[in-house]
Amino acid sequence: MDILTDHDLIALDTCLWIYHLEDHPIYRKWTKQILQAVNSGQCCGVTSEMSLLEILVQPLSLGLEKVVDDYTHKLDNFPNMTLYPVNRDVTLQAATLRAKYKLRTPDALILATAIVQGASLMLTNDVQWKQVSEISVICLSDLSKDELV
Repeated sequence: MDILTDHDLIALDTCLWIYHLEDHPIYRKWTKQILQAVNSGQCCGVTSEMSLLEILVQPLSLGLEKVVDDYTHKLDNFPNMTLYPVNRDVTLQAATLRAKYKLRTPDALILATAIVQGASLMLTNDVQWKQVSEISVICLSDLSKDELV
């Protein structure tokens, strides 16, 4: 089953980028397929600038400026992918999600970005997000190897 078929715009949580950029032994095969689908235009993608913040913490803490530049360049220039800022609409939606579902602020901001941008699917590995009814949420850990693309 191709979970991306019915979705014109998908949202990617921070963990998908980290799995892909750091070559995660289990999840990289799925992130590669997801990002290939976005790259080819099968669907478009959106990621919050909050994700960029989260992605850069480890390389910054290790003093890896080249990695910081590489990751920033990849997110800024990925085809068919929007790196969306935290603005007033996102902030208000995030506050609503945080109040309703007791989410952490970064999680609420990432989900709010997806909702405000009109994504129909959020890909993550955070099982707590499955309670959010405003957007369809799929965890990579719930997928079998045959379910993706």
